[in-house]
Amino acid sequence: MPDIIHLLPEHVANQIAAGEVVQRPASAVKELIENSVDSGATHIQLIVKDSGKTLIQVVDNGNGMSFSDARLCFERHATSKITQAEDLFCLKTKGFRGEALASIAAIAHVELKTKQAEDTVGTQILIEGSVIKEHIPTATQDGTSIAVKNLFFNVPARRNFLKSDSIEYSHIEEEFYRVALIHTDIAFTFYHNNNLIVQLPIGNFKTRIINIFGNHLKDKLYPMEQITGDIAISGFIAKPENARKRKNDQYLFVNNRFVSHFYLKHAVESAYKEMIPEGYKPAFFIKIDLDPASIDVNISPTKVDVKFQDEKLIYGILHATVRKSLGSLSLTPRLDFDYEPGMDVSQIKDQSTIKPPTITLNPDYNPFQSHSGSTSHSSRKNDFIPNQSFQHWDQFLTDLKGESEQVNTIPSDNHSLFFDEKQDVNQFQFLENDQLPCFTFSDRYLVCHFDKQITVIDILHGRERILYEHYLDALQNNPIVIQQNLFPEIITLSSSQAEMVIEIKKELFNLGFDLEQIDSTSFAVNGTPNEEESINIQETLIEIINLFRTEQFLNKNDKYKNLALTMAKQKRGRYNPFQSQEERIFFIRQLFNTLVPTLTPSGKKTMHNISIEQLPQFFE
Repeated sequence: MPDIIHLLPEHVANQIAAGEVVQRPASAVKELIENSVDSGATHIQLIVKDSGKTLIQVVDNGNGMSFSDARLCFERHATSKITQAEDLFCLKTKGFRGEALASIAAIAHVELKTKQAEDTVGTQILIEGSVIKEHIPTATQDGTSIAVKNLFFNVPARRNFLKSDSIEYSHIEEEFYRVALIHTDIAFTFYHNNNLIVQLPIGNFKTRIINIFGNHLKDKLYPMEQITGDIAISGFIAKPENARKRKNDQYLFVNNRFVSHFYLKHAVESAYKEMIPEGYKPAFFIKIDLDPASIDVNISPTKVDVKFQDEKLIYGILHATVRKSLGSLSLTPRLDFDYEPGMDVSQIKDQSTIKPPTITLNPDYNPFQSHSGSTSHSSRKNDFIPNQSFQHWDQFLTDLKGESEQVNTIPSDNHSLFFDEKQDVNQFQFLENDQLPCFTFSDRYLVCHFDKQITVIDILHGRERILYEHYLDALQNNPIVIQQNLFPEIITLSSSQAEMVIEIKKELFNLGFDLEQIDSTSFAVNGTPNEEESINIQETLIEIINLFRTEQFLNKNDKYKNLALTMAKQKRGRYNPFQSQEERIFFIRQLFNTLVPTLTPSGKKTMHNISIEQLPQFFE
């Protein structure tokens, strides 16, 4: 039988390796920028076109490469960072595997220009799919310029799996910020489609954070610092009120390398416990410096995941440091051991007489007799009825029945922003003719009894369905009325958030947000939805953008539906608990007037029915 095992061709092996290293344009951006950082550059430019699908170019003023090194750097496992296995445990550079450039060159057109300061001429290399087309001397500036064009040109299946330009751009921006945030001794410039996105001068850590994420964080950042043995922790944490539902502004760096570590993130988040609502995440920008021999960064091709020799020790120190910073700023509750409760007792004036409390009784009072006082029927209905005989039982039942009929009447005035009175309401006939027993449980569930069954309605899910159809109608047919601001409010977003706002600006206008672009990242808010109460417009828009980006990532077929779902999810939890039976029944009327009252737009159930026949099963 002939041999069947053979070595893969070099270009095929490189394409396979590219599947691990270069997952999307942002992966190439990360590798190229990190190489520029390792080269000793003090200024790095990132130039991107069509969210990296057409061009990714990184230009630096670093050390550059010689004529032979420029050729060798595209070979697999060619590196200047390590020479032996022991070097893996004292790494101080970004890259070390020697796979990035070889992987990128296997799936793109690459043009490299590089020159060392001591050389008179530089080097130019052209590569197409691992094939070297040109390797010649050329005139160029000191440093390195590498351009990656037509990414995945020879792997069309991979190119077809790329997301929309806005999503791919957001990933590129995120990778750029992960490197630019921590290297404050390097100036960075970012261009997208010939537009200057951000220019970051050399500065300190706090200045770099503000330059990237906006001035709204200027007064919300608190410093933290702790040195314990070989472990040094520093950086900034944000105020608890700046917490959000999504982990957008959480950056953790270990030895100047961005890492994603669930255990350490939990150490920070748990320090905020009882200061932020459940489900919200605090913002933080934290640097951890420790002995490189105590961590292992060689556990994934992207080098984002790391392992520590003693995770519990670092967890404890990090958690205590965050708590200390919060406590020093009077953000966490503390005991005052100098407090004397006795000092709170008001002093008795001299020669004053202390009068004991008295109780007065009305022997003729009958709690079941009708009164014309100001006490409402609804409050008297729920009073405790003692187990004793009395004379006016029949009259009490008659009054109670009359109250129930009055309370259970559907309101005819316009209580709702979402219900159209012109629509057919025959399906709600049972609400008008029958007395609908229902009550609210835990301000989240509505328990009703009608049509020979018990129905439990999830109020949040029901509101999501109602709001979704309301906002979908606003986007397609009836825009929301805009309340013009007397003085426009100026908001500043990140570049990716600004790109998203520009993309959906027309839809936001239909939803009641009148935005006028001032520059690449600033907008003037000229009007807000008339139905809105006082809101923080910047935080509201950021939350809408982040949710819309997630929904767009999951399903990019229908912009209107995705945006309506985004708005519904963002607003569904903002409601006041029902105070009356009228409000409960009217909510049910709204829900049953939607197209699919039993499901949310996300496919979750809004209600659960229990028939009378099923009840005995719970007691068997």
